[in-house]
Amino acid sequence: MRARVIDLDGSLAVQPGFVAACAQAGGDLIAARALAPKLRLLAQKAALRALDRQLGPHRNGDLYFIGSGDFHHLTLKLVERVGAPVSIIHFDNHPDWIRLPASLNCGSWVARALERPDVLRIITLGPDSEDLRTPQAKGAALRPIREGRLEVHPLHGGTTAYAGSAFRAHGVSAPHGTGGRGLAWPGLSGGDWPAQIETIATRLPDAPLWVTLDKDVLSRQEAVTNWDQGSLSLSLVLEAVSIFARHRPIAGMDVCGDYSAADGLGPWRRFLAFCDRSQRRISTFTGAAINGDTNLRILRHMAQVLQ
Repeated sequence: MRARVIDLDGSLAVQPGFVAACAQAGGDLIAARALAPKLRLLAQKAALRALDRQLGPHRNGDLYFIGSGDFHHLTLKLVERVGAPVSIIHFDNHPDWIRLPASLNCGSWVARALERPDVLRIITLGPDSEDLRTPQAKGAALRPIREGRLEVHPLHGGTTAYAGSAFRAHGVSAPHGTGGRGLAWPGLSGGDWPAQIETIATRLPDAPLWVTLDKDVLSRQEAVTNWDQGSLSLSLVLEAVSIFARHRPIAGMDVCGDYSAADGLGPWRRFLAFCDRSQRRISTFTGAAINGDTNLRILRHMAQVLQ
C-alpha cells in the first residue's frame, strides 16, 4: 500500500500525526493547492491533466486522501488511471448521481462514471440525506439502476415519490399502493450488516474494485465535513471494506470529507453549491482533530487489507 496525500485545500496538512503516519507507511504528499480553484466543486479538464501529471503512474493498492468532499469528483480521475475495468464501492451520505449539468462535479461524478464502459458497477452504501425523496427533481441517474449497473443502499429505508414508470432492481422496487408512481428503498440499518454486505459482494462483476469513502456518511463524532452528514459508523465501513476485499481485489481507494472553508468559489461554483447542498462553517481546529483520528484509523485498517 502507498498512502498518498493530495494537498488541495490544507485540510490534511493540519493533521501532522496523520501526515507523518502516511510518510512512515511509504507514502508521499502531492502539493496541489494551486490547482484547487479549478478543481473544487467543478473540475476543469486542464487542471485534471495537470494533477494527473503530478501523480505519476498508478500503482495497485494506492490509497489517496484528497481533502474536502468538494473534491470527491476526483475519484473518477483516479479510477480512469487504473486502466482496466473496475466496480466502484461508494460510501457517501449523498448518491452524487445527478446527470445535469453535463460536467464533472462533486454532485455528478457517479453519473459521469456510469457513462464509461470500464466502470462495470457502482454500489452506493449508507446515504441518509434528502436526495432519495424526489430523485427525479435533480435529474438522478435512475436508468443505470434499472440496468443493474448502479445499486443504492441507504442507511434507513423509506418510500419516495417518483414521476416515472415502475421498476424493480437490487435495493429498490416500486412499492405497493402507489400505482407504480413511487420507489421503495430498503435500508441497511437494523439488519445483519455483514450478511447484507456479503450478499452485495457475491453479485459483483468479476473485476477489481475501487473503494471511495466520503466521510460525510459518518456521524459528527467521527468526521467533520463541509456538508450535512449521516450516521454510519466507521467500524461498519471498515468491516464492509474487508468483506469486499475477500471477494474481489482492491485496485485502490480514495478518502475525502475533511473540512476546509470554501472561499473564493466564484459565481458558477457558488451556484452549484447552492443547488446541491449548502456549505457548513465550523472550527478548522475541531475538524482537524476529529478527522485526523479517523484518517489514522482508515490508514491502519487499509494497511492490513492492502498488504
